Amino acid sequence: MANKVTNLSNDDVDEKLIDEAVAFINETANKTIYKGSIEIGEYILENFFSGDLKLASSKNPKKLLSFNKLCEREDLTVHPNRLGLMVRVASQERFLAGKKVNTEELSYTHKAALVKLDNTDKKITAIEKCIKEKWSTRDLDDEIKRLIQGLPASTNLSLIQTIKRYITKVDDVLKAVEDSSLDIGDDELSKMSDKRRKGLENYLTELKTKIDDTVKKTEDIKIGCDGLLTKLTQVAKKKIL
Repeated sequence: MANKVTNLSNDDVDEKLIDEAVAFINETANKTIYKGSIEIGEYILENFFSGDLKLASSKNPKKLLSFNKLCEREDLTVHPNRLGLMVRVASQERFLAGKKVNTEELSYTHKAALVKLDNTDKKITAIEKCIKEKWSTRDLDDEIKRLIQGLPASTNLSLIQTIKRYITKVDDVLKAVEDSSLDIGDDELSKMSDKRRKGLENYLTELKTKIDDTVKKTEDIKIGCDGLLTKLTQVAKKKIL
């Protein structure tokens, strides 16, 4: 007996169910990864850094030789960058426990985001505000970005790293544009329900607004690039002289 095929329209899609599924999957995945990171990070902390959080979090490339050699092992299934992140996760847990900070109301997604901040009072303040104001992950990310930008220059991303991130983000946008199409026929539009057409109109308006905003911001970045290129040329000329 042939399987019965049911044709479902876009109106039958349960967006709320999908949103809830995404939230559940992301949180469960982050929980699994975070807990695993604590276990591995604790092992590294104890066996390679003798439990010294300051040494483990140091950006000094001359960290303990054994740890550096561990990161070079080809048979290590965890990427060295991920290994370093796991150490920071374990360090964060120790730091918060030592400060007796209650993190029970934080999701694992929140905790994973907080690893980006150094273990200082700023992290504790961010946690307290996050819990009190019931921040979403995006709200917390925005606060973390603000705090990082306000840190001393020595702890910020280098200029080259920042530019490389700009390039990656621009490439992502260009790829999205190449893979997208807004071409749709009148017949298909007329077959849509009023609800779907209204939703489409809202999304198109939002997209257009974001594009306008992006164009303005990219123009500012372009001006910044031109200015920096001019400075580089001037410095190069002075070096020659």
